[in-house]
Amino acid sequence: MKTLFIGQNAIYLKSVDSTNSYATELLRQNKVSEGTIIYTFNQTNGRGQRGNSWESEPNKNIALSLILHPLFLNADKQYLLTKITALAVTDLMAEMLKSSTWKERIEIKWPNDIYINEKKIAGILIENSLRDTHIQNSIIGIGININQTCFKTTTNSTSLALLTSKEFDLTETIELLCSFIEAKYLQLKADKITTIDNDYLQRLYRLNSWNMFSANNQMFEGRITGVSDIGKLRVLLRNEETKEFDLKEIVFI
Repeated sequence: MKTLFIGQNAIYLKSVDSTNSYATELLRQNKVSEGTIIYTFNQTNGRGQRGNSWESEPNKNIALSLILHPLFLNADKQYLLTKITALAVTDLMAEMLKSSTWKERIEIKWPNDIYINEKKIAGILIENSLRDTHIQNSIIGIGININQTCFKTTTNSTSLALLTSKEFDLTETIELLCSFIEAKYLQLKADKITTIDNDYLQRLYRLNSWNMFSANNQMFEGRITGVSDIGKLRVLLRNEETKEFDLKEIVFI
């Protein structure tokens, strides 16, 4: 592992229900070094946002949880962890696809999915525990579709294998992902917030285009203009009013 600390302590599980659940239990029992990863190629009950499950064919994809101790980060800035993780995954995708013969649109669909050409290739689930006004522990769960080519429960998923007609080494991909995460995390620790925010906006799905949404059982047209410091989606309405929406308050149509 060519990193300073991310992934230097790695726990491989042949099979597990959820790497995030395993990481949570590990933190309850022990003091875990920062940068520890728990990974598997057979996650049987992966969790996503909104209570969704994560479909993953055994030995085809990556499921990984990373443990961080970002005590330097105020609790009201915790969405920055989502930003840097999403950017690290998009960097990974760009690297893995750089020899592809056609151009892919690699985007971050708010709040935590990675899309390539309108299809989901990765998801992120971050669970933080707080100490006073700071983050004591952060469990960053990442699922990435690598070699799976058939999806039973969704028609809106893709994988690196589907995009390239090639198979990828799962262990090497994890090592590369860890290097990209470490680079972004060190950027965050160095307080390069403006750079992170700008890079995130450049990748934000449907930024500055008019689209249909649903909120409070009503459909409306809006234009995404950004994300607030606490992670709410900013949407400009046709009446020129800007509203902010939390995770469960708005749905993309």
